[in-house]
Amino acid sequence: MSATGSTPEPRTAESGRGLVRRTPRQVSVARLAESGHVPRRGLGQNFLIDDNIIRVILAQLEGRPEDVVVEVGAGMGVLTRALVAVAGHVHAFEIDPSLVDSLHVSLGQPEGGLPPNLTLHLTDVLAADLEGLEPKPTLCASNLPYSIAAPFLAEAVWRLPTVRRYVVMVQREVAERLVAPSGSKTYGSLSAWMRLHTTLRNARPLSRTIFRPVPRVDSTLLTLERTAVDPLVECRPWFVRGVIDAAFGSRRKTWVNAMAAAGGLSKEALTAAGAEAGLKPGLRAEQLEPKEYVALARELLARGWTPPMPRTPSVPRTPLGRPDS
Repeated sequence: MSATGSTPEPRTAESGRGLVRRTPRQVSVARLAESGHVPRRGLGQNFLIDDNIIRVILAQLEGRPEDVVVEVGAGMGVLTRALVAVAGHVHAFEIDPSLVDSLHVSLGQPEGGLPPNLTLHLTDVLAADLEGLEPKPTLCASNLPYSIAAPFLAEAVWRLPTVRRYVVMVQREVAERLVAPSGSKTYGSLSAWMRLHTTLRNARPLSRTIFRPVPRVDSTLLTLERTAVDPLVECRPWFVRGVIDAAFGSRRKTWVNAMAAAGGLSKEALTAAGAEAGLKPGLRAEQLEPKEYVALARELLARGWTPPMPRTPSVPRTPLGRPDS
């Protein structure tokens, strides 16, 4: 989040996947102090104060002048300003109206107003019409509020099909779930769903000290690349996600028993559908690869199966269902 247009070379840079620890430029800290804004934990506000990390984000983003970037959690506008300087257009979302003045200070032009290539959306991104964004986003770069990181990404990968790369800061535990391989303890419905749309390009641990207030949890800078998406996932995302959610509904059960408990088909019918998809009935949900869920979804669709209603209605804002089990 650059406060002065260009971002200088970091004084120190650790190679590989080590912790990012650089000398912060105090202009970001000063702006936070001058604003008098008290971060709201209920909104997951942990502002990035180390401007040098912006250079890392921009390098991972590999944006072009014609790119359109979506940012969630504009905050004090530091990352937003850096994105505006390199992108053709930026859609910046911010839910907290008390940050508007700070955003205008960070982003305002000498003649007044906001940059012409910026659209500031003062709304909850989870309730926004993402499909209606114009121009269409091609990249996403965000310091995602912890409370919405998982549901936003689960929504964005199917509602923003034109986004080819995500460079996002998220809670470490969320990062692990987003990219977990099948068979691991952290592999869940969110993992399977995200891996149907993206592949991990880079994961970089971040020091807690680059945020204010200092969070109680660790963070990771993730770079996710969009991959080719199966036509069924593109055409019926809610259905495929419903299959995944139902299978993970009871982790201690086999996928057949878990889905039978969700309703719609008997164990015998599910076993038959699984056989056609090449799935063994004795496996648990965490043992199935993402592509196997797509194969199962095809068979269940042919048999008229209907995904159950979401069991956690407070999280999803669309028909997708729960972002994770």
